[in-house]
Parts: sequence; C-alpha cells; structure tokens
Amino acid sequence: MPNEQNLIPMDQRSQKEARELGREGGRASGEARRRKKSLREAAELYLSLPVSDKRAWNKLAKDGVAPEDVDNQMAIIAGLSIKAAKGDAKAAKVLFDLLGDQSKTEDEVKVVIDV
Repeated sequence: MPNEQNLIPMDQRSQKEARELGREGGRASGEARRRKKSLREAAELYLSLPVSDKRAWNKLAKDGVAPEDVDNQMAIIAGLSIKAAKGDAKAAKVLFDLLGDQSKTEDEVKVVIDV
C-alpha cells in the first residue's frame, strides 16, 4: 500500500527506471483507451438496433416518430422526455446535457418543468 516511505518522485529515480515506468504507463493508457473505444462501439451498435418491444415501437410510431427512426436510442430519448415532462429534474438535466444547452440554470429547468 503506498505511503510516504515507499513513494519515490520521478526526479529521484534513475533515467532507465523512469523510462521503464513511463513505458508501462503508456501501455496501460493505450489498453484503457482501446477498452473504452470497444465499449463505446458496443453501446452505439446496441442503441442503433431496432426496438424489439412491439408496445414501445407502437408508442413511438403513435408519437409521430418515422418507422425508420424507431430504435433503442429513440426509445431512451422518448422515455427521458416523458419523465422530464412529468417533473423529473434529473431527466430534464440529462436531456439538456445531451442537447448541449448548458446556459440553463437549475432554477430555469425547474420553471420549465413546473409549467
């Protein structure tokens, strides 16, 4: 477990040792980036799949979503919109964050939801 006695600053290590630690850190960083990229690609694939639940598909179609646009991503957005309209401030914040609308303050979000 790290503590002050076993932590050695990089400027007090040999050049060879510092280089090796940097190389190991670079490898770990690359592995983490590849893992995140793979996870992001899997999420994008799943969200782009068509909705398999007929009730959800019918509800989205009834709400005016074009049949070719009915996918899992649209179902999630529709669910967030419904929750936000019912007064869920967290759902509203998520929607505003997705839209990139950071100019709204929390008080403005509450006013929009209360209306």
